[in-house]
Amino acid sequence: MPTKVTKQKEPPSIQKKPVRQRTKSLKERALELELGITSVLTLSILLAYYLGFHTFKKYIVLSYKIADNQYGKGSDDIYYVAYWVVTFTFLRASTMRFVYLPIGKWWGMDRSKRQRFAEQGWMFSYYIVFWSVGMYIMYHSPHWLNTSFYWIDYPHLTMTKQMKMYYLMQLAFWIQQVYTIHVEKKRKDHFAMVTHHFITITLIVSSYASNFTRIGNAVLCCMDLCDICLSLAKILKYLGFTTVCDLAFALFAISWPITRHILFGIIIWATAVEPSQYLDMKWEPEKGKYFTPFTQKLYISAFLALNVIMFYWFILIVNVIVRVLQGKNAEDTRSEDEEEDEAIE
Repeated sequence: MPTKVTKQKEPPSIQKKPVRQRTKSLKERALELELGITSVLTLSILLAYYLGFHTFKKYIVLSYKIADNQYGKGSDDIYYVAYWVVTFTFLRASTMRFVYLPIGKWWGMDRSKRQRFAEQGWMFSYYIVFWSVGMYIMYHSPHWLNTSFYWIDYPHLTMTKQMKMYYLMQLAFWIQQVYTIHVEKKRKDHFAMVTHHFITITLIVSSYASNFTRIGNAVLCCMDLCDICLSLAKILKYLGFTTVCDLAFALFAISWPITRHILFGIIIWATAVEPSQYLDMKWEPEKGKYFTPFTQKLYISAFLALNVIMFYWFILIVNVIVRVLQGKNAEDTRSEDEEEDEAIE
């Protein structure tokens, strides 16, 4: 009778343990798929429009054209905003992957710094373009350095093509930013950032719908300049240009109180004092009039809420300045876990 051979178990020390793979988070999956998904959506809608499927026209072309370079507003503008939300996600992902990440790698940055460098590169690219466009529009508009024209001739029922594109694309960008701050590395001031973005979106939508795009244009121009300086300072920091980074940060620190507290304060003052001098303050939606004492208080409250958040950030900026005056440069004041520069965004 054959002898039964019993297979002996390997000692615990040499038993093979199964390799446990880390499950990817929803955030990581979103980042992996966003370029592919958004490129397909963006290019498919664009291709469909050029092939003659006019259903997609409202996604690509501004709606409610009234006359040459004069546009009205309506619910179809939602399609244009939705298209640009997706398109900005595509532009951000592609610009980071094919422009800034390769530059960071060529420069010798580690993986974490390359990602931060790419994020700030995209932000700098966006703000430099849209701040310039916004300033150009305001310079060629009646409200250039004259707050009374926020209200004179109200309601402003029509707008130029440039103003409408600028306004709707800014709205799309800020909606897209709500997604972005949830897929990027979480920041120390995450709650303040989310609150800031939702207030900004609310103000853009309400000012657009209630025919106050002039004051909206002025507010956006006040906000965007600081972000150019801050993103530039971060880019220079990751490139290792410490001295120039400190100079860029100094420009940011100077521009912040001027634009976000003094100039923005003038806009708040104009909203509180001037309307009664030029408006009848009546609620007449059929005539495009939506500015009453009640809505005036709502706007002032939203502006002040933004100011509170920005004052909180300004305190953090002052802390950085104090540490610089103590003999450290702007880079040294930030923490070592790649969250140092986020505390002042």
